[in-house]
Amino acid sequence: MHRTTINVSERVFQEAKIKALREDVTVSEVIRELLARWVADEIDLEPGKRSRDRQVALARAAQGMWADRDPDAFLAASRARLSERDEELADARLDA
Repeated sequence: MHRTTINVSERVFQEAKIKALREDVTVSEVIRELLARWVADEIDLEPGKRSRDRQVALARAAQGMWADRDPDAFLAASRARLSERDEELADARLDA
């Protein structure tokens, strides 16, 4: 096993130690697990679209649903149908 040193703010390290104690793990175990997941592309450090796409893909795989649908397009179409329905109801009111 390779030994290395990292720089972490004192506050973050203290919070990590406290959480590790509560969860009965060491900070070293947490860091090793996070690095392994990052190397395996299970964790994306880049914020934004790429990260969101990865989260959507993981959620779809975990739930086994909507594998063929883009959730943003589905929501946009649903909202459009709701707007059309609201207009129909407004036009159908007898008191208007």
